[in-house]
Amino acid sequence: MTATADTIRVLHVDDVPEFGDLVATRLERESDRFDVRTAKSADEGMTVLAAGNIDCVVADYDMPERDGLEFLETVREVHPDLPFVLYTGKGSETVASEAISAGVTDYLQKDRGPDQYALLANRIRNAVERVRATRQAASQRRINTVVRTVNEALARSTTRSEIDERVCAILSDAEPYRFAWIGEHDAGSRTVEPRRSAGIDEAYLAAIEITTDEDPTALGPTGRAVRSRELAVMQNIPEDPRYEPWRDAALQRGYQSSAAVPLVYDDVLYGVLNVYADRTYAFDEGERRLLADLGETIGHAYHRIELQRQYADQYSTLFEEAPVMFVFTRTVEGEPIIEDCNRAFAERLGYANGEIEGTPLADYYTAESADLLLEGNGYQRALSEEFVREQRTLVARDGEEVLTILRASPRRSRDGELVGVHAMFLDITDETQVQRLERRNDRLDEFASVLSHDLRNPLNVARGRLTLVGEECDSDHLAPIDRAHERMESLIEDLLTLAREGAAVTDREPVDLSTTVDACWENVETGDGTVSVECDRTVLADESRLKQIFENLFRNAVEHGGNGVSVTIGELPDGFYVEDDGPGIPDDDRDRVFEAGYSSSREGTGFGLSIIKRIVEAHDWNVRVIEGSAGGARFEITGVEFST
Repeated sequence: MTATADTIRVLHVDDVPEFGDLVATRLERESDRFDVRTAKSADEGMTVLAAGNIDCVVADYDMPERDGLEFLETVREVHPDLPFVLYTGKGSETVASEAISAGVTDYLQKDRGPDQYALLANRIRNAVERVRATRQAASQRRINTVVRTVNEALARSTTRSEIDERVCAILSDAEPYRFAWIGEHDAGSRTVEPRRSAGIDEAYLAAIEITTDEDPTALGPTGRAVRSRELAVMQNIPEDPRYEPWRDAALQRGYQSSAAVPLVYDDVLYGVLNVYADRTYAFDEGERRLLADLGETIGHAYHRIELQRQYADQYSTLFEEAPVMFVFTRTVEGEPIIEDCNRAFAERLGYANGEIEGTPLADYYTAESADLLLEGNGYQRALSEEFVREQRTLVARDGEEVLTILRASPRRSRDGELVGVHAMFLDITDETQVQRLERRNDRLDEFASVLSHDLRNPLNVARGRLTLVGEECDSDHLAPIDRAHERMESLIEDLLTLAREGAAVTDREPVDLSTTVDACWENVETGDGTVSVECDRTVLADESRLKQIFENLFRNAVEHGGNGVSVTIGELPDGFYVEDDGPGIPDDDRDRVFEAGYSSSREGTGFGLSIIKRIVEAHDWNVRVIEGSAGGARFEITGVEFST
């Protein structure tokens, strides 16, 4: 018969072959679920068991060489949980007692009546279903463990190769799997090549060929999974004709069933995961659901790593091309050692990047600044986030002193460990771009004042006098004088306009909070969320940057509070707050949420709140996060100047 997941495979051991055949025939007539194999002795029975796929053993008691109970003892050494029914013509309380003491699953005495086979079939069915139920419960516990272990591994992985290695290792170590591998599909050659594998045994991959075309080598689970982008299983490797190209190699290694899982995210195929089990029909509904979910999770992890690589490349470019000087340090024996610096830092001091990396930061300070760094606890204050902005003087290779404004903050590893600092140096040796703009604006204001006061006022007096003269006498000279005055007025207006346009444009302007909030809310996908403005004020700010603050906070609220989140904007004595009714931010995380790269969610990027902090600092404001009135997150922005 053709085996299915519902088939009950029975081994009947009896030293009378005719009776064994009779029992097999009668059991298979009782139910089409039964597939009965026979053996004439305990040794022959062990040979059948060694081939696998037996769900229950039925054995006679009185057999030569080894009786039924001795056979049971041998079976239990290899299969401790396999149902074993002692079916004997020798019935006595002594035999029954011995059987129960030996751990037999059930005991049934042979009878001449036809009902005995129905009774035997019922006993076998009950015993097998109990074991299967127990295995199913254990399987569910195993599935939960595998899912948890894989998810933890994915969270720790930073490269695709790490994901491949850890997933294969975890699955190959989990029952009933014996082997796992991840392959790469080559669309050009329409083949699947192994990328990583683990288990028993990896030489299998060298003995097989898998394609995704129309050949027989494309009919297995792997080829079907690649083509359909859905889970594909092979439940019965020994009998399924589609597995012909690989059957011998698989059976030699004990592979009885297999499954292939496409690793897909957003229509991108990142690979295909293959697992092999040591029994047929190993992939029940729960197992298939596990693998399908893992495929989606792994695909998402690949996508996350791809995005992180893109962000890292972008960040590296921004870091390297930044017009200000950046340095990353690592703490070694309490002192800052330069781990990386950007081009601006190295070139300003007359070095190449490679010359600076691995050297003490203090080597590039004047003696006074080095004392502030080390003896004055400047570095320790930076590590503890107490450092704000201070002047430091660097020394270039040629001895030139470079006066800078230093901004430093803690630097942490992926695990949150404090490893050093980020340091930004703004060169103010000649004057900062701001000390230049202010002085330029002062000069332009002074020029405008001269134009307005020293030129316009005398001109107004002259024009007034000319009007009086015109009332007292008539002269051909009056009109040219009036035209000259108009010309002077036009010149003054043009010069005033030139002065105003030449002044640096400030970033701050009156911005109505209510109007800005409404516009920002419309720009963000907020689902069924609601926003309420309880602050009817106008602030002085860079409007485009203020909008970015609100939009980032709205996205943060929706991301953590869901589509139905409620957001409130309220007034503070020197600023405003934005709070939501979402899950809030734990106390331990509130100091870290503004760090670049920090994020709580699989889906989870980690820059939104960091951008908010940078914008706030650019305005010389302050920001903090506390618990809101509804238990959610409340972001308070203070130091704000209101427009009167």
